[in-house]
Amino acid sequence: MVKKRSITRFVFMTIVAIIGILLTVCSFTIPYTTTNYNGFINSIPLGLDYSNGVSLVYNAEKSSQSNYASLDKSIEDSFADISKFLSFHGFSEYEIAMQGNDKVKITLLENQYSSTIMALLESPQQIYFTVEEASDEKTPEYYLSSKDISYAEVAYDQSSSVYGINITLTNLGKLSLKNLKTAADNVVSDTVYIYLDEISSSNAFGTIAVSNLKDTNMFISSSSASNTTEAYSTAYQTASNIFVGTFDVSLTKESMDTVSPRLGTNAWTLTMIAFLVLIVAIIVFLWTRYGDLGLLASFAMIFFVVLQLFFMQAIPFVRVDLAGAIAMFLSVIFFFLSMVVILERIGKEYANGNRIHVSCKNGFKKSFWRLFDLHVILLVVSILMLLIGVAQISYFGGIMFIASIVSIFCLYVLFRFFVNSYLPLNSTKPRKMKLYREANVKEIKEEEVEIIPEDKAKDFVTGGHEND
Repeated sequence: MVKKRSITRFVFMTIVAIIGILLTVCSFTIPYTTTNYNGFINSIPLGLDYSNGVSLVYNAEKSSQSNYASLDKSIEDSFADISKFLSFHGFSEYEIAMQGNDKVKITLLENQYSSTIMALLESPQQIYFTVEEASDEKTPEYYLSSKDISYAEVAYDQSSSVYGINITLTNLGKLSLKNLKTAADNVVSDTVYIYLDEISSSNAFGTIAVSNLKDTNMFISSSSASNTTEAYSTAYQTASNIFVGTFDVSLTKESMDTVSPRLGTNAWTLTMIAFLVLIVAIIVFLWTRYGDLGLLASFAMIFFVVLQLFFMQAIPFVRVDLAGAIAMFLSVIFFFLSMVVILERIGKEYANGNRIHVSCKNGFKKSFWRLFDLHVILLVVSILMLLIGVAQISYFGGIMFIASIVSIFCLYVLFRFFVNSYLPLNSTKPRKMKLYREANVKEIKEEEVEIIPEDKAKDFVTGGHEND
């Protein structure tokens, strides 16, 4: 009965493994739908090393916001703002470089929104805050403008249920805000008027109460519409235009070209082939070195790879470039070495005289804390890479973060489950598991516990002197 249960478990897990492999590598159309399933491997987000990108070249001119005398200094200072703009719009990997003396080159991953988003860089809008309303006869003085803004982004105000723009001020902007409030007190006004591009009645954008002006940031409603897609789209575009208006340069697109993956068109395919070769080489080594135990370890390896690739395509903070590919290879090697630690410990326990099932139990038990410490260290380091690393380091950390969690699960849940299921099928033939011991080492016998019949238990406790 025990052997039958073990065989049933292995048949079930083999079916699960085959399904996992098919879901990892196969692409197909889901029956009765028009949806295509791409497989885990083909769904992993790729970086510029493996995926097509877009290269945009912009002509740059010094804007009215620039505090630098030369154009090249203005361009260099704008890199941080352009980087912030791209990150806000969802571009996680990009390159910004100066081309010649008056051009900016931006290379980023290609997607269906690239053209629309990058066109926003050509649409700066200046913003002005006054304490008096503009009219055809009067252009009031402004006290706060684009020069005082460090960031602008779309936001949603829960109290009024409208979309708008959240504006963050620079340190100089905080001083300008104080001047704005002072000017409002002087004219006895509780309203601040906001204009885009120029101060005129036709360019009025909205108003904000003086009491709503915070020291570091402020929310400006861009529409009286409620929670609608149109209101969000309007606020999104306006916030982007205002932020671009704070740049030290004005950009005009000169060209836009598609660029091939940096490592070559077939780089990802070749990487996956090398990845498969590594796995096959590990499986062959495990089988030849550890016999049936090596086959069980290979089975666990298959589950590890499938789970690793699944989470890599499912978790948003993972993208594979060259650093990510290296992390994939290292994660497999790390898991392989962790299994070797357990297998070697099992072999040592058997060599010391323990029986097969005791050796397997002790092998897992006595190697646990060493492997647990290594996995915790890997987990902590990967989290630090995720939090403080640049894009490539962050991707590396993300993949190793997944590997550390999946590895400990596959080692001490799946691998141990496979070994425990195997022992009823073979607990007396050590050579099939490549387990050896010296001829002069005696096998350690397990202590037998004598079960005392109930009618004699009383005499055993009292020593037969109950009536003394």
